[in-house]
Amino acid sequence: WPNGLRTIIYLVGMLWMFLGVSIIADVFMGAIEVVTSKTKVKTDDWGQKVHVKIWNGTVANLTLMALGSSAPEILLSIIEIL
Repeated sequence: WPNGLRTIIYLVGMLWMFLGVSIIADVFMGAIEVVTSKTKVKTDDWGQKVHVKIWNGTVANLTLMALGSSAPEILLSIIEIL
């Protein structure tokens, strides 16, 4: 195949893969927002109901992002053990 055609096919493939990664990352971040936005209702000392966040947003985001970015290594380790 000519070099020009190879270059075009390579660039289109790379753009396609980056688009896929961006879509997956967007869905993942949406899921993190849903998980970390959970609240529960508590009653304070005066009898008023207050919505309290279950998760600390920063800690939850950092933990879930670390888990998501190291998921391939974790899965490979699990496969090696089995």
